[in-house]
Amino acid sequence: MTTALAVVQMMLTAVRRMIWSRQTMISLLLLALVSLGCIAWSLRGERDAGDFLQQVLLPMYVAFLLPISCLGFATVGIAGDREEGTLVYLLSTPLPRPLIYTAKFAAALLLALVWSLGGLWVLGTAGGPAGREAVAVAWPAALLATLAYVGLFQWFGAVFRRATIMALGYALFLEVFLGNMPGIIKRVAITFYTQCILFEAAAPLGLPPSGPHSAAIFQPIAGSTAQMILILLAAGFFVLGAVCFSRREYP
Repeated sequence: MTTALAVVQMMLTAVRRMIWSRQTMISLLLLALVSLGCIAWSLRGERDAGDFLQQVLLPMYVAFLLPISCLGFATVGIAGDREEGTLVYLLSTPLPRPLIYTAKFAAALLLALVWSLGGLWVLGTAGGPAGREAVAVAWPAALLATLAYVGLFQWFGAVFRRATIMALGYALFLEVFLGNMPGIIKRVAITFYTQCILFEAAAPLGLPPSGPHSAAIFQPIAGSTAQMILILLAAGFFVLGAVCFSRREYP
């Protein structure tokens, strides 16, 4: 019981620290800018939920805002302690390292879920009726993508000293560039699996892969398969990060 309370207390401390960080301010600014874009979009004539998904959520939320928001919270947990020189004090506590990692992960995941799903709701509200209908379809994909991103980016924090820079490189290069290339190379990007879930869920709204996402170029997989892959990625990255954090010697 004492150990469980210590883990919860560490998690709450990490939550308070992450809330009052520059990452939160950056995420808030980006969300505000994208929300203004959604309002402008909603004022340009009759639009439907399929249009909102294709023109707003896919390019602005799924490909950019979602990974950027997740990395802001997931990398600051352990990497922030390393940069500030407080990690050595954290490791001197009686808690085993896997539990420390779990507490940090839980804090990052809590805030990332609030931010990703809350941000999705804000964008849907700003987009009007079409936006709200699209959000009802898109939130399961956003939830699973958040799990995978937090697992990946916290692993970055456990392994790399400049984890935020590494995570930005992944988000801006692999997620945006490779995630939109033809062929199977895009399957290294979490965005690909998120899009597969969205395309299948939004098929009744008239959102099949089109343009650069045409079925011949995009080569989507089944939504259920994409869901399972994201869950396995989240669990795998969490275990890998906990193992690395437990065995690594930090200066």
